[in-house]
Amino acid sequence: MIKAALAFVFVVAACGGDDGSSNNTQMDAAGSAAACTGAVYDVCTDNAQCNSQNCHFYQQSNFTVCTQACSATNPCPNDSSGNPGQCNNMGICKPAAANNCTR
Repeated sequence: MIKAALAFVFVVAACGGDDGSSNNTQMDAAGSAAACTGAVYDVCTDNAQCNSQNCHFYQQSNFTVCTQACSATNPCPNDSSGNPGQCNNMGICKPAAANNCTR
């Protein structure tokens, strides 16, 4: 009984929890990218696919992602690499890369 309880605690600890700092990279059971949910930096084709209602094409990086407004007092969330997105001259967040998800 004690071994079973310890095994359960170990499994729960190994799985960890979501502390809000995840990088939005989700995989399904087959190991492929999960469906995009409209989170910041998810791939998109129009504003309706984004929780923020802001889908933006970054020409130099050649990707289109959901983004959000940013400023000195409202910094960008982390991108899929774990680094903060960059607040560009238009006042919107730009990640180094899009989240690993599919539409």
